[in-house]
Amino acid sequence: MRTLSAAVSAGLALVFALSAAPAQAQAKPNIVVMGEDADEDAVPRGNRIFQRVIAELSETMNLRGYNVYDETAVAMGFTQPNRVRRRDAELIEVARAVSSPPLDVVAIFQIYASASKSAYSDIVRPQVRIPGRLLNVRTGQSLGAFEVAGLQLPPLPQGCDRECLLERVGAEAKTIAGDVAAALTAKLDGFVAPRRASDAGAPAGDAAPAAPVAGGGPAAGGEGCGGLPTAYTVRLDGFSPQEVQAAEEYMAAFRCYEHHRPVRAGGASAEYWYETRSDSARLTRNLRLMLDHMSAPGQVQFSGNTIVVRRIATR
Repeated sequence: MRTLSAAVSAGLALVFALSAAPAQAQAKPNIVVMGEDADEDAVPRGNRIFQRVIAELSETMNLRGYNVYDETAVAMGFTQPNRVRRRDAELIEVARAVSSPPLDVVAIFQIYASASKSAYSDIVRPQVRIPGRLLNVRTGQSLGAFEVAGLQLPPLPQGCDRECLLERVGAEAKTIAGDVAAALTAKLDGFVAPRRASDAGAPAGDAAPAAPVAGGGPAAGGEGCGGLPTAYTVRLDGFSPQEVQAAEEYMAAFRCYEHHRPVRAGGASAEYWYETRSDSARLTRNLRLMLDHMSAPGQVQFSGNTIVVRRIATR
């Protein structure tokens, strides 16, 4: 046990330093914009108004620096592209099923459009309400919501037919969608803003000794940990109780670590809910380094949001 503890103490500094990278390496999350139209009163997918709104939402988020993907393009291989009246459960399942590229955030919106006639004249005004919300695809965490409604829009011209109504309401809905997208991206910015490493959850004391960060400076000196907080299920298989404890110390010292929570534990296995601002590539690399420094032959397997670290028994 003492030998293992000494190896952990010696290896933590190296793993901590090797896992470090500048904050600029953290990519902004991948987003897909999807419309929920299960409500019969909502504007359905495929409608002209719907298309203008989804285009405006996507363009605004794209200009704010986020990677926005078209739902049809990334999901047409396993879903029906023209399906309408979909509930949010179906939208979330589709977003989780997309693996190339892996999606981090789904922006879900609804459109309610109508026209009301004044009680005192022949003036008819369009009414548009667009609620939107952001969800973490992997964890289901709500990242923010915003709604634009109650605006007094310009009246429709006399004799406005269906074509006129679609164009007028579509133009107003597009403007409103821009406001919704700006608010949602501002909320998302708050989640992905770089954080100082000293505030990112790195434990104090012997578990996370000061170590040089790649590029210079101490680990807690001010390098930020940008990126969307992401949760993984990390499962350790085939480890002794002493090795599980050592592995937990390693994982708590990884750069951009947020926190973890044991889910289940047994004699030779353990499972954790592990939250970090590191991307999956860096986390899996850190886990492989952990195995090397523990002198434990094993494999790291990753799929979806589950990482299995399996120790291989040898003679």
